[in-house]
Order: sequence, then structure tokens, then C-alpha cells
Amino acid sequence: LLWSHFLSDLPGEADTGDQRAVLTHSSTLPLFPAGGSDGSRLYDCVWRYNSSVNEWTEVSPMLKAREYHSSAVLDGLLYVVASDSTERYDHTLDAWEALQPMLYPMDDCSTTTCRGKLYATGSLAGKESMVMQCYDPETDLWSLVNCGPLPPWSFAPKAVTLGGLMYFVRDDSAEVDVYNPAKNEWDKIPPMLQVHVGGSLAVLGGKLYVSGGYDNTFELSGTLESYDPETRKWTVAGQLPEPIFWHSSVSIFRQFMPETLEDDEGRPLEDAFDASLYSQDLDELR
Repeated sequence: LLWSHFLSDLPGEADTGDQRAVLTHSSTLPLFPAGGSDGSRLYDCVWRYNSSVNEWTEVSPMLKAREYHSSAVLDGLLYVVASDSTERYDHTLDAWEALQPMLYPMDDCSTTTCRGKLYATGSLAGKESMVMQCYDPETDLWSLVNCGPLPPWSFAPKAVTLGGLMYFVRDDSAEVDVYNPAKNEWDKIPPMLQVHVGGSLAVLGGKLYVSGGYDNTFELSGTLESYDPETRKWTVAGQLPEPIFWHSSVSIFRQFMPETLEDDEGRPLEDAFDASLYSQDLDELR
């Protein structure tokens, strides 16, 4: 496993502490860190990363400055969920719109999308009880998910979707819970190789990846481990360049468009680009 510094750095004014980064799957492959706080004020700013030109651009701000919110992508649209409000961003219009808030406010919830709907899981505001709520974009309505007793989570777990299943990684345990919304059933997978308190969760190439955080000995860890649903096994994929915690991870397809590459007629590649390139092997494209 090799680490490389491919992405250009975020502009200094975009470094606002508690940001939430998500990926929208579109032809321009934007990555959005949004909101946050520097300890004295909240921010509503949003930045977009375009992999084809390796640069960041500030886009329209959120409708409300916020921190400790959660973000997810559904059908190419960016959703930001907070205890008191929900909003959605369309990058093709560079515009935000207000949506219905959750039925029951939740503190610092985690979100993921599955089978055309948005799911939020967390503790009810001011209470210790934890619930799961679901947003249907077709009706612009939230509903309480009747999924039976939730696992005994102490905190809202990190959530991600893979293969139609929702995976929940605990922050204080190596246990991983799985929810199947189609069957309304809970299950477990083998535990992680170590605890990742304050770690990060992402999906890449059909596998789960959990990185960093504090391990079982309360030492800051740089371990990156992956889970393969086909073998039902966790393996150490490598080590981060340095131990880190309270970070976010996303997977993106990085486009490489050499400016000097020409076709048979001497035209620059960007002028002669054909959609069939997407079907070529990634190594050949690079």
C-alpha cells in the first residue's frame, strides 16, 4: 500500500475545523467539505473538489451555518442533516433547498443512504434513547424506522452502505452491526482487528475500510484495515502516513488528463475525448 499526495490542498479559508466531507458520483466527481467551526464561530461555506483539474472551488453556502451535522449523497444530490433541519444541494444548479426536518431531533447523528432512501441514526436530543429515522426524497417526509431494538450502542456509530446492507461501526468496540432494510433484519459480521475510537469509515472496491483512531491500548493508531464481505474477513491493508483521529474518508475516482497527449490527428486529448475511455482498464487510462 502506497500513499501519495495527489489532491491539491484546501484553501486556508476552507479549513474550518469540524467539516463533513462526502462524495457525489457525477461526471465531474466533486468532493464537498461543508460547514464547521473554528471554536468561536460557525461556518456555512462549502468547497468542491474537481478531480479532472485537481482544484478546489467555493460553491454556494449552506442555508444555515452549522457543525456536528452529518452528510450523505443520494442520487447525485448532497444531503446535510442536523438536529433541527435538513437541506439538499444540487451541484448542477449550485443551489440548496430546505427539506423537512427529522421527526425527532437527534444529537450528532450518523447518516447513510440505502435503496433510494436516507437513513439517520443517533440519540434523541436530550435523551439517552437511540433511534433510526428514514427520509424518502419522493415524498419529502421523515419516518421512524420500526427495526426492533437497536444494538447496545453507547454513541452513534459510523454508518456506510455496501451491497444493499447498512454497516454500523462502533466507536468504543470492535463489533460491527449490519442492518438489512429489505428484510428488516439485524446481523453481525466478525469484529474488527482492533478498536478505532475516533476512526474513519469508507467503502472502496467492494470492501469496507476503517482507519486511524485510538486502539485497544488507548494509543493513537495509523492502522488501516479492510473487510471483504465475500470472505467475511478483516485484514490489515496498511498504515496511514501518520496516526490520526476524528478525520473523514471518502473514495473518489481520480481522472488523469495529460495535457500533452494527442490523438492521431494531432488534436489535444481533451478535445478528442471519447466516452469509451471510461470502459478501458484504469491502468491504461492513467
